[in-house]
Amino acid sequence: MEKLTFYTNPRSRGRIVRWMLEETGAAYDTAIMNYGGNIKSPEYLPINPMGKVPAIKHCGTVVTEVIGICAYLADQFPDQQLAPMVDSPQRGSYYRWLFFAAGPLEMAMTATSYNWDINETNVQAVGCGYISDTVNTLELALNKSPFCALLI
Repeated sequence: MEKLTFYTNPRSRGRIVRWMLEETGAAYDTAIMNYGGNIKSPEYLPINPMGKVPAIKHCGTVVTEVIGICAYLADQFPDQQLAPMVDSPQRGSYYRWLFFAAGPLEMAMTATSYNWDINETNVQAVGCGYISDTVNTLELALNKSPFCALLI
């Protein structure tokens, strides 16, 4: 199998992808992309036209976005059992919580970090709804099990 190339910056969400790569046991090369430097270079923009990291290139396929990369790697290395089998009912729960983390949870954390005002006039347009709704959803799930992806 072709070696992976992992495009990242140490101060990015790439740390999550590096962790997943290590869990796969796959060999990979790392290309450090510098903000304000080669991340917007003509060489890198074909990998990610947004000039963002992380990204991977594997067997001619480019994958961007942390959750997309993690799901792809779990599928490419099934022997590592990093995701429920495709035909398992647990796969739905896996997707639910994978995308919850990338959607509402990340939005809630960003909104909290930047002190964004979420109120009755804008709550429907905000991906997390009220912060308390996102936190309560996660809390309810974790009261059932310490592992969200195993909840069905």
